[in-house]
Amino acid sequence: MAGALVVAALLSFSSSAWATPAKENARQQSVPPIKTADMTVVCPGEQFVFEITFTAGPEDWYGVVVTDEMDPYLRIDGVWTSQGTASYAGQLVTVDVGHVTAGSKVTIRITCTVRDAAPAGFRIDNTASVVVEDPSLVFDPRSYIVVCGEFVPEASSLLLLASGLTGLVGYGSLRWARRRG
Repeated sequence: MAGALVVAALLSFSSSAWATPAKENARQQSVPPIKTADMTVVCPGEQFVFEITFTAGPEDWYGVVVTDEMDPYLRIDGVWTSQGTASYAGQLVTVDVGHVTAGSKVTIRITCTVRDAAPAGFRIDNTASVVVEDPSLVFDPRSYIVVCGEFVPEASSLLLLASGLTGLVGYGSLRWARRRG
């Protein structure tokens, strides 16, 4: 009798009711814009890339525009975007991304070269602005690079190095003398 009840219970469900998993109302989470540089120490004349990435969500984003004012010590060599149109005039980069569906990832790459006039050790901070039609969604991702410089040791460092080498040479000559004698 119990077996008949189990069979009757199974027959009362259509196959799609128990074989198909229930769909959850999965909402996409946004990933706030992140800005990175592929190098943190860059010498004059060297090229590097700033990258801005973000993921829209939980709803679609409309009217997305990314702007980035580059430091005068940087020369913009090119701009690439995975969605929308990119342009630059002077030191201002503008990417009109437009409509981004929830869960879609957007990547923007700005290729730059450090100008020769950039002072050694100078930190170039850079902030982009990502604006969406929803006024509550405004982001300012940041990144930075440091301009490398020629290393010139101080006189005291040279004296310390010389005294260490002198001691090493003296020790080496004593060891050599013991081996020979």
